[in-house]
Amino acid sequence: MDRRREKHMAGKILIIGATGAVGRELLARLETSGEEVLAASRHPAGAASEVQTRARFVTFDLERPETFAPALDGVDRVFLIARPGDEHADRLALPLIDEMKRRGVRHVVNLSAMGAELRSGFALRKVELYLEDSGIGFTHLRPNWFMQVFSSGTLLAGLRATGEIRIPAGHAKISYIDVRDIASVAALALTEPGHRGKAYTLTGDEALDTTEVAQLLSHAAQRPLRYVPLSEDEARSTLRAAGFPDEWVERLIQFYRFVREGFCAPVSPDVRTVLGRPARTFAAFAREHASLWAAPSV
Repeated sequence: MDRRREKHMAGKILIIGATGAVGRELLARLETSGEEVLAASRHPAGAASEVQTRARFVTFDLERPETFAPALDGVDRVFLIARPGDEHADRLALPLIDEMKRRGVRHVVNLSAMGAELRSGFALRKVELYLEDSGIGFTHLRPNWFMQVFSSGTLLAGLRATGEIRIPAGHAKISYIDVRDIASVAALALTEPGHRGKAYTLTGDEALDTTEVAQLLSHAAQRPLRYVPLSEDEARSTLRAAGFPDEWVERLIQFYRFVREGFCAPVSPDVRTVLGRPARTFAAFAREHASLWAAPSV
């Protein structure tokens, strides 16, 4: 059977987390695929006006199981994001996997996290194992830290306001990955054969410590930027003062503990293997977004 006929017979693709960093990029890559794509959102009307896509938004909420079956109607492939920052993500994702099985979903591309396979009690590892035991075809994507943590949120705000990266990363290295490379791998896993039963660790082709990151951002922005390493207690106090809840603060502190222990330094060839090209470099990412870190106008 040729690929065009195979696609014509295939069902829809449901993208969970469609308004997130990876989901948006994935929708963009599926625009020209010829696939019928559904974008899941708790507030589909608002999301549709926010995200420019030809995909149809459907109501979906991990905390409302009654939304599962309608969103999965006619769907045979799913991109699953089970709340990577939630220590109890499995409690919500496992009933969804059960519903996927009941609805005849054939393949799930599951966004997990680098090193999940090494932590048996980790919520995302529990999701991985449950999915593997479900009988549904699966592909696990295990990305490292996103380059985009420096182009949004609190790290960007700190860089713009003070010219500093203030985190408890010590001198450890991280092989940062661009979310666009993650989305490109996900798009192929959803639309091409050969990825079922695979687990891909997604990193950049180099590992950088935060001093090196600051140097690359500084060079791109043509502005002095520097790394200020924090102790855990300093980071905890800073995050609490910024209004973040204690559970979120402690989870982030734990993530940086893994960083300092070297778990995020390895470089994987999987992006290059799947895409047939190198992963995007941090230097290129910094040049592309240099205006974000430039000195604020007076």
